Amino acid sequence: MQFLDYVDIEDWEATPDDIKKMEVQYITFRDYAQLRVMILTTLASTYSNKTDKYSKDQTKRYLETLKTETERYSTYAHFCFSEIVDMHHVQLPYLSKGQTCGDMWEQWESGVHTRNWRTCRHKYSPMLLDSQTCDVDSGVRMDGKHPPECYEFHYDDLNSFTVIPLYAAWNEADKFLSYNKNMLESAKNFWGPKVFDHINTWDEINNGVKNMLANLQIEEIPEEYLTDQQKINIKNELERIESLRPNYRRGIKAEL
Repeated sequence: MQFLDYVDIEDWEATPDDIKKMEVQYITFRDYAQLRVMILTTLASTYSNKTDKYSKDQTKRYLETLKTETERYSTYAHFCFSEIVDMHHVQLPYLSKGQTCGDMWEQWESGVHTRNWRTCRHKYSPMLLDSQTCDVDSGVRMDGKHPPECYEFHYDDLNSFTVIPLYAAWNEADKFLSYNKNMLESAKNFWGPKVFDHINTWDEINNGVKNMLANLQIEEIPEEYLTDQQKINIKNELERIESLRPNYRRGIKAEL
């Protein structure tokens, strides 16, 4: 869980590269978390049907670990989903932020300077590559022959250079909003099931574990009340666990 440290930082802002890493890593995290939950559930169940103190201690140990980990997995999954969706929820002001315009050139007709033009490139989302742009040629008339719906205004080279990018962004606004609406819906439809199907399962397990822990009673059994066979069983079990200890750290430890 590479971004777990940022879960509680309110003013942390993910970059597009952060989100791309989060998207690539999430499925691996989800599968690893599922495996951990399965292992801990199995271990807790192994001891839960036994009544001796050692078994109850082990049951409590694994249940508490399962409770902690399911809470952590659920929190991290919510965080990832929120960050991914927020990055795809691109607002209209980004249209101007993602705009670059080239040099201005003039259009002449029959010896009259009729228009000034600039080519403007629009990057619709921070998740797109710099080369993934919508390019449009935008211009303003210089001869005063504006369309009826436009206000009469005399442009010179200076103010037309500034105004053309505004016109270009205005003309692209509908396509920009439509594109980002579709991308937001796609992000929710794709990540929602992959995230929340497992969050619901983890939350259900977590609630069940809390109930089991609340009902788990561990009584101290004085050693003098143990039978000889119980003492032997406990001794053998402890020796068995101790014999496994050198193998605990063999191999590469998997990390979230």
